[in-house]
Amino acid sequence: MNSLKIVQVDALTQLFNRSGWQSAVQKSIEATQGGATDVKAVLFIDLDRFKWVNDSLGHDAGDLLLQKVSRLIESCLVLEGSQADIAGRFGGDEFVVWVQHSNSIAKLDLLANAIVKKIAQPICLSDGCCDENTEVEIGASIGIARFSQDAAGIEELLKYADLAMYRAKHSGRNQVVYYKPEMMQQIEWRRQVQVQLRKALKQQQLTLDYMPIFDSKNQEVVALEARLNLKNCPDLMGMDVVQLLSIAESSQVGLVLGEWMVTEAIRFNHQLLQAGIEVACSVEIRPSHFQQKEFVDWLSEQLDEYELPPELLIVSLSECCLNSQRFSVLNQLNALSHLGMEIAIRSFGEGNWSLLRLHDWPIDQLNLSSRFIREMTSNRTISAMTGALIEMGLMLNKKVVAYGVSSAEQIAFLNSVGCFLVQGPYLSDALSAEEMEVHLLQNRVENMVEFTPYYGEEE
Repeated sequence: MNSLKIVQVDALTQLFNRSGWQSAVQKSIEATQGGATDVKAVLFIDLDRFKWVNDSLGHDAGDLLLQKVSRLIESCLVLEGSQADIAGRFGGDEFVVWVQHSNSIAKLDLLANAIVKKIAQPICLSDGCCDENTEVEIGASIGIARFSQDAAGIEELLKYADLAMYRAKHSGRNQVVYYKPEMMQQIEWRRQVQVQLRKALKQQQLTLDYMPIFDSKNQEVVALEARLNLKNCPDLMGMDVVQLLSIAESSQVGLVLGEWMVTEAIRFNHQLLQAGIEVACSVEIRPSHFQQKEFVDWLSEQLDEYELPPELLIVSLSECCLNSQRFSVLNQLNALSHLGMEIAIRSFGEGNWSLLRLHDWPIDQLNLSSRFIREMTSNRTISAMTGALIEMGLMLNKKVVAYGVSSAEQIAFLNSVGCFLVQGPYLSDALSAEEMEVHLLQNRVENMVEFTPYYGEEE
């Protein structure tokens, strides 16, 4: 192989690298104009759950997986005459394909979905770097941008295919999405939201409200849940908080926002402790936190700074967070649990987290999805599922909290199946920090925190 080819080839996979791929595609564009029925396109392929393989099985296993994926992609490409569709690896777990021999959108669909299907099959990694018969299951998200129709230049095609690939990831992964012009508008809107969020953080416009969690047997408040409030942010007011957190998570501002929420919740809990109120506070930890190697140390330092006992902080995270980077997340959760913090799963029952991990992971609390609570008294199937989830959680010695309780009928059903920890608008709205402290102090009796439901000031 001559020196030019060496420079243009990815040493690990033997596919073109970025420079080599772009050069080959440019030559293809210049050499052939194509017929009227030719469909040329860029496929941008990103592997799903690849980082978990690296973290749990090691980099040698990750390298072997990339090599095997490369061969799978090549096996799907169409060979016509002396020219083949052009595959490349751009680094990490990103691959690209220049499709130049598809004569219809239908055939382009078949090719892209064939790649998704092949990569989704169990892949054996027992080539010396893993135990014999080690198999992994990953997936692929593919974005497609079409030549001429979407763009005529390589850089633009890559940009648009990349946007479509991210849409595929955010739409559930393991699928194919075509670029559409409105994606650029959505990207710009998301960027503006991130800019406005940075401004709100800088100008200290954000606040946290607190939702009480009750023991319905005696109306005692056993914990608080911190919630982001945008009422003081003119540019963000009225925006759905869940959507805002998702948009923030895709940039560095998500980490800054998450750290602010954790620190603010700890600060308020310290304030309550100084006032003689000892109650645990739950705060959501976003996936970006677990990507930081120093996260556990940072969180421990925050507790030390405010002299807050670790058992008064409940780390709440989603099933989605538990499914990504599992090895890294498990290690950090074990460290947090060892420090004395409780670990809670948010919206339990909605995701696809393996129930077997409830035995192996340091999970203390299951927060049932509000959908179960909303439908359990009117839907027999949901009612049976809710009862089964509660029974399973209690048998595993987990705390089970019902979220979104809105009626006495729901509380009666929950109590009948052994669930007494409840939260929702029937019991109390979320309160500002000032309102929460006042009402906790007013309802404190003989060192037991009790709570009178509060629904805001009368109009």
